[in-house]
Amino acid sequence: MLSLDLLAAPVGSRLDQAVLDDESLTVVLATTAPSSACPLCDFDSSRVHSRYTRRLADLPCFGRAVQLRVAVRRFFCSELQCPRRIFAERLAGFAAPYARTTSLLRETHEAIGCALGGEPGSRLTIRLAIATSPDTLLRRVKQLQHESTPPPRFVGIDDWAWRKGRRYGTIVVDLERGEVVDLLPDREAETVKKWLERHPGVELVTRDRSATYAQAAAEGAPKAQQVADRWHLLKNLREAIERLLERQSDVVDGAIKAAETAANPPPSNPSADPAVEVMGAAESPSPQLPSDQTPVSPSLEAQRARRRRRIERFEQVHERHRQGHSARRIARELGMSRNAVRHYLRCKAPPDWKPGRAWRSRWDKHREWIDARIAEGDTNASYLYRQLTARGFYGSYSSVQRYVRRRLGAAGRKRERVNAAKPSDPPFPSPRKLSFEWVRRPEDRKPNEQRRIDAIRAGSNELATALGLADEFADLLRKRSSGTLSDWLAKGEASSCPEIRRFAEGIRRDEAAVLTAVTETWSNGPVEGHVNRLKTIKRQMYGRAGFRLLMARVVNAA
Repeated sequence: MLSLDLLAAPVGSRLDQAVLDDESLTVVLATTAPSSACPLCDFDSSRVHSRYTRRLADLPCFGRAVQLRVAVRRFFCSELQCPRRIFAERLAGFAAPYARTTSLLRETHEAIGCALGGEPGSRLTIRLAIATSPDTLLRRVKQLQHESTPPPRFVGIDDWAWRKGRRYGTIVVDLERGEVVDLLPDREAETVKKWLERHPGVELVTRDRSATYAQAAAEGAPKAQQVADRWHLLKNLREAIERLLERQSDVVDGAIKAAETAANPPPSNPSADPAVEVMGAAESPSPQLPSDQTPVSPSLEAQRARRRRRIERFEQVHERHRQGHSARRIARELGMSRNAVRHYLRCKAPPDWKPGRAWRSRWDKHREWIDARIAEGDTNASYLYRQLTARGFYGSYSSVQRYVRRRLGAAGRKRERVNAAKPSDPPFPSPRKLSFEWVRRPEDRKPNEQRRIDAIRAGSNELATALGLADEFADLLRKRSSGTLSDWLAKGEASSCPEIRRFAEGIRRDEAAVLTAVTETWSNGPVEGHVNRLKTIKRQMYGRAGFRLLMARVVNAA
């Protein structure tokens, strides 16, 4: 009886034999029920027609694959009106008709397929002694029936990309249970509206700032409360601040330069530069060539040529705009994107196309080791090159020689040439970077970031007023303010700053959803998390993620 319970054998079965070898366990069972019901008419019959053996795979036992041989019977149907004269007895709850696996093994395959997909799941089943093919796993996943759940009351909707910029779908998440309810093949308002109409119990819908989803929610669930996502509201506000900083780039750069100069004053005695002091009096620097006669490398010359072309393009955009041409027409005539044209028009001066940033280098993983060797006195480039080669370095000897010279100079072990190029001042942060610095909570900003923000506020009354209004709205979203949305809208719409005014006008058009976002705790955060999981699943399947299979994995995966 214990063995039958472990096998979860059908009621009324008998264990006849068990054979154990090095790789598998074979178990022989026989059914002993006195009668069986016809699957068509449900009439019990006890007249046995014949017997046959079903071979089923089951869950492994002690690391060995389990094979079941179940002796089942065929019966005559005694119901005269039934079209089936002979039927085979069913193993209800143990194995489906015509199946080659038990129900427990099938459920295990479904769980592995949902979690890992085809190829990775198949490799895992081999290790677990329940080997099956990738196609079988995917077929089982696609045949899954979603369990019936209570009708969703609070849902979040968002789009996800089949192919970014070309084709999108819609994901629907039950915010109460934190589970994906459904996937829709597109993000059209009509599709979302029909889904909401099929679920009349929806009481609340969270969404991003998309007008399409706002329209669909208003028409498909007119009684439901809409909630604008706070993250997207903060993102829209940051973009407005970025446009403001672009328009006031001259004032911003001047304020930041003054703040940086005050924080890091230049040396009072230029002759105290150590690069000059180490040179003897006889080693006076030779006069430099004029800038137009200074030889430059071909790559630098190409870089300068590209920048000249960009500046010419910037001037052409502004010249055509002064002539009254629209952004669409300028983009078409100059072969540019409309977003690039709008970006140029927002700037008073050509933007910096090469902001300073630290690039990854092949030396990053060797820098500390080289510095340690230099500190120990090992400055021979040939010796260091052999050691680096043993550590897996694939560069040339000359590159090691140049890098060791640079590290020696950084460590003060080699005098600098007087005519060597002096390090240039770091470029001013772009308006985009400054807007991201602003959007952080004040307690999370670094000292230099806070210094720049304070300098920008002090540089212009318009900037100070606009950033003050933006801070008030951010505090409303973060529930750190006692003010109201209506009061802020009144101040924002009366603002002299066009970026803040346009942002307030957009909030006014979606005021009800934004007010709910400010006063309630619901957000679209869980939906964004499921979108990220959906992307991971889609990319794991290497192009086999058809809509049916993708929906089965996303909706049914735990």
